[in-house]
Amino acid sequence: MNEERTERLPITWDDKFKFSCHKELSCYNTCCRDVNIFLTPYDVLRMRRATGLSSGELLKAYAVALLGEDGIPLMVLRMMENENKTCQFVTRDGCSIYRDRPWSCRMFPVFPVSSKEEEFWIEGKTSCLGVREEKEWTPREWKKDQDIETYDKMNESYKEITHHDYFLEGNKLDSGKTKLLYTACYDLDQFKKFLFNTRFFDIYDVEKEVIEKIKNDDEALLNFGYRWVRFNLFSEDTLKLKDKKMDKLLQSRSGVTS
Repeated sequence: MNEERTERLPITWDDKFKFSCHKELSCYNTCCRDVNIFLTPYDVLRMRRATGLSSGELLKAYAVALLGEDGIPLMVLRMMENENKTCQFVTRDGCSIYRDRPWSCRMFPVFPVSSKEEEFWIEGKTSCLGVREEKEWTPREWKKDQDIETYDKMNESYKEITHHDYFLEGNKLDSGKTKLLYTACYDLDQFKKFLFNTRFFDIYDVEKEVIEKIKNDDEALLNFGYRWVRFNLFSEDTLKLKDKKMDKLLQSRSGVTS
């Protein structure tokens, strides 16, 4: 049984905290074990880029798929099946995908109290010697140093989906819509095949510059995936049919007016 004690200390945007992690600490790498790291679509995009694997290969090898009560797919980083349940990316020299590590790994030891990020708490594990170092930060400084702002910007669109009124009103996704969300947000290689190996762009009126960009730009592809999800799940006016009559009919049925 793990007897380690964890303290959560409240902190605001401009409060100071101490933390530094480096190889000279005897606890180096030990925090990267037996933890639940939930992966956002952008986390998976960056991990896929770092490993050179396809999205399907990466998800199969490094993630565990769960299902929320509302039907939203939840992806968790898969740990090794050893005694310590170590992260698969940990080496003696640290994280092998450090530049592309997930949001949760970047934030440690700072975490927002809520999605609004008005307050934070510092995770003070008794085994973590990094919190005893002299280097000082504020949450604002920490997020900038760890390039978390890039992740926040990409994650905001996904947060708007998972916190949509559709779910707040008690609606749940069926298996087909769950698969659609999973493919468009997490399995980008499969989503790209769906777009370019079907008549998708003959049916939907997508800007030519967008089509060209999503051929080679993963971030653009993910953002288009968010558009596709909102169109299908919430009947929002994020895409239009090339058939103007059918598009007008579709909008009238969904209560959308142009």
